[in-house]
Amino acid sequence: MARIINHLSRLRLGARVNAPRQGLYATLLAISYALHASLIVEGAVHQLRTTRDAQGQLLIRQLAEDAALGVSRQDTVSLALLANRYSQRPDVVSMRILAADGRVLTTGGNAPTHDGQTFSQILLQDRTQNGQVELTLAEISLGEVIRLQWLPLLLSFLIHGFLWLLYRVVARPKLREGEFDHAAYAGTTEGVDLQHATQLPLTESAPSPKPMEVSLDPAAYPVVLRLAFDDSRALLDTLAPSTAHKYFALCQKILEETIRVLQASSPIEDGTCKVQILEPFGGNGALVGIQQGSTHALGHLLLLAQLLNLLSDAVYRRNKVEKRFALLTRAAITECTDNASAAKLSEDLIAHAKGNDVLIAASSTNLSRLIIQFSLSALEQPIENLSDVMRLSGLRSDQAQLIERAREQILGRSAG
Repeated sequence: MARIINHLSRLRLGARVNAPRQGLYATLLAISYALHASLIVEGAVHQLRTTRDAQGQLLIRQLAEDAALGVSRQDTVSLALLANRYSQRPDVVSMRILAADGRVLTTGGNAPTHDGQTFSQILLQDRTQNGQVELTLAEISLGEVIRLQWLPLLLSFLIHGFLWLLYRVVARPKLREGEFDHAAYAGTTEGVDLQHATQLPLTESAPSPKPMEVSLDPAAYPVVLRLAFDDSRALLDTLAPSTAHKYFALCQKILEETIRVLQASSPIEDGTCKVQILEPFGGNGALVGIQQGSTHALGHLLLLAQLLNLLSDAVYRRNKVEKRFALLTRAAITECTDNASAAKLSEDLIAHAKGNDVLIAASSTNLSRLIIQFSLSALEQPIENLSDVMRLSGLRSDQAQLIERAREQILGRSAG
């Protein structure tokens, strides 16, 4: 069985295709650069602190030697000149020269109120404390580190940027030659043969049934199912015509496979009545119908709509992860009335459906019978001109199992 979802994920928007998981890779690169930058900064801070400690020890020894004579003589003038000379260094935030009794003889520095690393040394004369000198050097600032390490930080940033660009080029999926050949719908219910265009091989043991000789006028069908894309942001309008056509062709292939698989596993009554594709997939979606207005026919369309929504949801979720184009679908099932055809009513009803919704408008008699077989719920707000409208909200366990088996068969996995 063809793995339709794998081939749908190869659909591209234009010539350029994004590499998968770009967000995750960008996050890893950002974390890597943050760690790398932190290591560069911490290494520079450690080196500067070691250097500053050595400078502080050397300065305090020199200050002690220069101030020893002035302290012994209590010469505040010479000590003030000495303090002014040391204060000319930009890294000296404060300094003090004290007498033996703790009295401050002179002070200096560029920013006495700022914190920093303090060095001190006692002045001795004849092995007796004669005074004390204190020197405070400024703390290492982030701006100073960046000023000294701007080149390594810039090179690290450029390397990570290069890795990002390299990933986008290397990891970008390759478009195989001939993977999407240009095809056009012939305007019939069969459309075109997309087996070569999409490379979706069909099983030889279960060929598609031949179309029945029936009228394809939508107005002649008592019940119809209208499918539409959930495209609130009008993304389809941004696609190139050739790209949009390829997407519609693949959606059409899913529709054909879904009709065939569900008809084989759950035929409509005696099996002679078939689901007909009245309008192939395009920008406005697709339309299918059954030339039988029974409750069983409506139930079959409910299952078909739910299955198609599940398939489109699987495609959408996978392509969203890989940042490729896909849209959810919504469905509306209608039954003809005395005043309007089922196809006309489906146009009005589909406008009220959201992504993954299945809405149904039928007679009270058919709805009362369907409620026994399906989980149907009333709409929060009534729809004008459509009195009997309900939403499919669940399936019985046997119906859910039937849908799951059909879904796995269409997606090419084991039915289990």
